Amino acid sequence: MSLRHILLGILQQPKSGYDIKKMFDQVFNNFWGAELSQIYPQLRKLTDANMLTVQEEPSDKGPNKKIYHTTPAGKEELVQWLLSGPVTNTEKLAYLAQTYFLGSLDNNQQRLEFLEDLLEHLKIWHQTLLDVQQDMRQHFPDYPHGLPDEEFYPNLTLMLGVKKVGAKVEWAQESIELLKARM
Repeated sequence: MSLRHILLGILQQPKSGYDIKKMFDQVFNNFWGAELSQIYPQLRKLTDANMLTVQEEPSDKGPNKKIYHTTPAGKEELVQWLLSGPVTNTEKLAYLAQTYFLGSLDNNQQRLEFLEDLLEHLKIWHQTLLDVQQDMRQHFPDYPHGLPDEEFYPNLTLMLGVKKVGAKVEWAQESIELLKARM
């Protein structure tokens, strides 16, 4: 999976760089993170490759904002990426790498604090996803079966996120208990 393709998908509906970043923070945080320092260079590359168009519009807050939109060439690139099949085994989880090396800390209390902090973060993340799912249920009485396509496929990613992050919460709780038994 690449940021390039995600941007092409997002920009089928025109958006500013700021709007794109909000989507990453609110929608894609379940499976992909991106900072503005990554987004803007990629937007320039896609524009240079004629996969995006950009136009300036007045902004309520300061200088004009740039609005990006996928071109037919960009849409074709997105379609080819989708038709190439699922991209798997690409997840990078820094907290798991940190967990792997927790033995490098001087004592179990430091290790426990790390795991407890991680558990708290995972619980908040999980609750956020559950809240989004509950909001979907309230807006769509026949959830998930009655969702329109523009909601159905994003909801599939949400469903996995709820299960995946829920499993991570359970794993962190179990890890804490195992560590406490060693103390």
